[in-house]
Amino acid sequence: MAECVPSAMTPLNIQKMALAFGLLAFGFLAIGSVLMGSRVITGAIRGGLGALIFGGLVWGFASMFLQEDEEASIQDLNIEDNDPDKGNQLDQTA
Repeated sequence: MAECVPSAMTPLNIQKMALAFGLLAFGFLAIGSVLMGSRVITGAIRGGLGALIFGGLVWGFASMFLQEDEEASIQDLNIEDNDPDKGNQLDQTA
């Protein structure tokens, strides 16, 4: 089943998601800082740092979760068809 459906979390999608969060953080922090009375350069610096921090966090955590998902899918594969425990609980009634 896992072979038929490609994973939705590819490294390219992780980069796109991190970029989107970074741009959202930049816009929110930069515009919010200017609206609250700081200078434009201060708002731009604050927004850039926020974009680096939040984009980096999303990129790091999404990459970490993607690695865990790949390891779990490899462990779940049962190559042998002669599994003695297969269907063991089907004969048990409640």
